[in-house]
Amino acid sequence: MPQTSTARRIRREVCPQQLTAAALELFLARGYASTRMEDVARAAGVSKGAIYLYFPNKEALFHAVIREGVVARVEEAEATVAAHRGSARDLLDRLMHGVLLDFWGSPSSGIPKLMIAEARAFPELARDYFESVSLRARELMERILQRGVDEGEFRAMDVHNTARAIMAALEHQPVLYHSLGEHDPQPMEPRPFVDAMMELVTQGVARTQATDAGD
Repeated sequence: MPQTSTARRIRREVCPQQLTAAALELFLARGYASTRMEDVARAAGVSKGAIYLYFPNKEALFHAVIREGVVARVEEAEATVAAHRGSARDLLDRLMHGVLLDFWGSPSSGIPKLMIAEARAFPELARDYFESVSLRARELMERILQRGVDEGEFRAMDVHNTARAIMAALEHQPVLYHSLGEHDPQPMEPRPFVDAMMELVTQGVARTQATDAGD
């Protein structure tokens, strides 16, 4: 059925990102269950009917928020890994000082904490998030580590569990910041933290003279 002139006019006047930005703010402040579509419309400065032109229900809106705020960054990281032709260490540095710091500096950095808080009440949303974000990010870290091993840059290691350990540290930081961070007498500074993580990880996986002698 063709759109009415009113619907077409609203679509011209309302940007989907305007709606997802308002939704993100409310989801983070109130949680998923307590956020209503009309609340998002009001926060975005549009009519309740306008939001339904883009999102048929709250779940669709939530998925759009996750895709825009987190999944898009995972896809960016995947594309960077696929196109990279340098060392594994340089690739890891590009991702951590680029995509990761960009994410941590955005309002979307509160999403991991939101997902943990809502996981039990909304297991389907939690599963979708895990599969589209957490699992893909971990598998990407495994690919980087394995590339380093295969090219002789990194020592032989348990790639799967090393990737788990690295991602656990990286995923925990925004959760901690958005939950208990205000009580921390020395709040995390993202760039120094990433610098320290890069040093810790690269020294931990680097080939050493002892390793070389045992080859």
